[in-house]
Amino acid sequence: MSQAVESVAAHVEHAAYPSRAIAWYSTITLAFLYWLSILDRFIISLLVGPIKRDLGITDVQFGLLQGFAFAVTFAIFGLFAGVLADRYSRRWVIFLGVSIWSLATAACGLAKNFWHLMLARVGVGAGEATLNPCATSMLTDLFPRERLTMAMAIYAMGATVGMGTALLFGGLIVEVVSQSATIALPVVGTVPSWQAVFFIVGVPGAVLSLLVFTLPEPARRGQRVTTAEGRPRQSYRELLRFINTRRRFFICHYAGFMFASTIISGGGAWYAAHMTRAFGWSPGQIGLALGLTIAGAGVIGKIICGTVVDAMYRRGLRDAQIRWYAGCLVAATPIGIMAFTSANPWVFVFGLGAFLVLLSPLAACSSASLNLVTPNELRGAGIAMFGAVGGILGAGGGPVLMAAAGEFLFGGESAIGKGVAVTIAICCPLGAMCLALGFRAMREAMAEAERWDRS
Repeated sequence: MSQAVESVAAHVEHAAYPSRAIAWYSTITLAFLYWLSILDRFIISLLVGPIKRDLGITDVQFGLLQGFAFAVTFAIFGLFAGVLADRYSRRWVIFLGVSIWSLATAACGLAKNFWHLMLARVGVGAGEATLNPCATSMLTDLFPRERLTMAMAIYAMGATVGMGTALLFGGLIVEVVSQSATIALPVVGTVPSWQAVFFIVGVPGAVLSLLVFTLPEPARRGQRVTTAEGRPRQSYRELLRFINTRRRFFICHYAGFMFASTIISGGGAWYAAHMTRAFGWSPGQIGLALGLTIAGAGVIGKIICGTVVDAMYRRGLRDAQIRWYAGCLVAATPIGIMAFTSANPWVFVFGLGAFLVLLSPLAACSSASLNLVTPNELRGAGIAMFGAVGGILGAGGGPVLMAAAGEFLFGGESAIGKGVAVTIAICCPLGAMCLALGFRAMREAMAEAERWDRS
């Protein structure tokens, strides 16, 4: 029985991949859903002023809303979603997640105090936690190893374009609705204009969630049969056992990308507020400048990353993903410090663009390197666990750390840019060092994974 199942598993592993048309259609659709999630996640960053005014909250509390309230929930529900991704239809898990986060975004528009808004943000985090474990698992089954980083980069463009769109179109929406103190909405009634923004961006997502059913459910590749009955073991106990066999790689990977996540997620929470406070720009001006900069830099950075890293992999560099990103962290450090300490808004905008060209491929490099090493039946759980650790410590702590540095080291809200710069100066070099320490360990882990593929 066991040999028969192993034979079937080997047949799936070596069967032809889906056509490129199907694989790229799936990638673009998943990237669109990623775009939607980031739009819903970051629209709140353009509403700092009116939310603080109406709900009476501080910068640190706002950092909690953007950071820990979202990230802790994202981490906890992500762990659950990872197991679902490994055991059940990944399309259905994504459908449920998109529906939940879209309705929770709309619920932000019903908040009457800090705790109401925090509860709604918890819902956003819970829904969005389902996407990455399922989507990255599907992509790894749709593309051969030598093209996976580019596929992950295209998928991750959804995040960059989502954040850019949140700032670009979100800024325009905020500008339009702010012309009136209140907005009358169907069913809900009259609400403050900032609350209407959440309904405008949240409600359509519940319908768009149906797009996932236009995708195939790809055959699972690279499973390792480990039970006496010939079934793959799918649990966090098995994942931890696997991680223990490659401790150095996982420690260096988690730590390096956690420091990078602190910078990317933390900075993203404060770009708009920094430009308002330092340069006096309006939401419309900020949305246009930041939206184009973030989207453009992210697309350029991910295309460069995917092209170069896949070429490095084909040349035999099996640590290509983390080697590339470690170099990017080093190069980005002086650029980020210069941008966030400049008194010239255009130096900030162009510096931020260069900074993000280098660092925006974080998700592509981290997910591809993890999934290339991890057995198929543990990939959903593996991405979820990485998201939990990086989310709580990196994405969750980043906004709060930057706000605290600005307030306590430099004396107030107007110094948020300096708080971001200090965090960049510390976290970027540390992240690069951690990744560099894992080069050899990744090469060894990749050699084992490729031996299994050939067996």
